[in-house]
Amino acid sequence: MPAKKMRGLTLIEVIIGLLLLASCGIGVAAIYAQQEHSLRGGRLHAVAAKLSDNIAVLIHREHDRSVNFETGLGHTCNNSQSLHDSENEIACWQEDVARKLPNGSARITLDSNTAPPQYIITISWTDPRTGTASYVQRVAN
Repeated sequence: MPAKKMRGLTLIEVIIGLLLLASCGIGVAAIYAQQEHSLRGGRLHAVAAKLSDNIAVLIHREHDRSVNFETGLGHTCNNSQSLHDSENEIACWQEDVARKLPNGSARITLDSNTAPPQYIITISWTDPRTGTASYVQRVAN
């Protein structure tokens, strides 16, 4: 008796094919999720760098050495002020940091042990990958 020519796939072949396809899909999704997670952390770092540069420009523009850019306690941003003093500028900048970065905070300290003295700009936030992250920049006045 001649053997019948088989056409189509058996049920087991279909199941194995679907399992292979699903495992490839899961692998691609995991790679995509990891890449997206890394890109988000990089974007947060770029935002922190831009915010730091914004205040560094303000410090560089000030020619009066008696103006103090150190962050103080109890200052709030008042956008309705016609003249912007350094305390108000710093308070508004800190609010911008808190708004643009998750759990963002910022401070500026003066390092008078350097010649010339330098302001240290520190911006911290919560990075989804590593926890707390910081960006630090030194600016000579």
